[in-house]
Amino acid sequence: MSGPAGKEIDLRKLVITLKKKLWLIVLMTITCTVLGFLYNSQSEPDIYSSSSRIIISTTNDMMSTVKALVKEPIVLKEVIKQLDLTVPIGQLRSQIQVSSVDSSLITVISVFDSNPQRAADISNAVVDVFKKVAADTLEVRNIRLLTSAEPNANPINEKSNTVVYIAFIVGLILSVSLTFLLESLDESIRNEQDVEILLDITVLGQVSKIRRRHTSGSAKKIKPGLIRSETIGS
Repeated sequence: MSGPAGKEIDLRKLVITLKKKLWLIVLMTITCTVLGFLYNSQSEPDIYSSSSRIIISTTNDMMSTVKALVKEPIVLKEVIKQLDLTVPIGQLRSQIQVSSVDSSLITVISVFDSNPQRAADISNAVVDVFKKVAADTLEVRNIRLLTSAEPNANPINEKSNTVVYIAFIVGLILSVSLTFLLESLDESIRNEQDVEILLDITVLGQVSKIRRRHTSGSAKKIKPGLIRSETIGS
């Protein structure tokens, strides 16, 4: 019997604590959610991707070298010159990704840029220049274009509300934790249960607070004559 009763009392105290600090929970949760929304709504440029597919027929020993040639300055300088780009070689190299399709001879040259048309133009230009440079420097001429790059109007970094949801959950957890922490640090006596725990005694009853207007009203109802008679008789 004592076990379930104790659990009910504890649950009731938890609910009372949460209700008492409800303003704190709401305030912190809303603040964290708003901060998450502001962070998520920061203006970031959309990034677009465009890819060209080529097939390279060469030996396995030469394959890695041929692919590495795609991002070399000898290729990138010519691409910058042809497209009249204003970006440095290092930045253009970071925009290019070279990958294979399931360890096959097919190679995908992807370009990432804030402009979808420019991304496609760079990818196609890289393929054209790369074929010429590979033939001149490595004597690899078996490079054939399979698919040209085309502009893709859908950005690859579409924004989601995941950050806002996480901020809401974090704010809720922090506010509830802070509520119980403040409650545990509060040593003030608020009810008879606190008195019993502090003094290790059993409270038999409690005296209600008597307001002044009640006492003055009762005094007015007693007649002066009755007071004098009771006094004399005593």
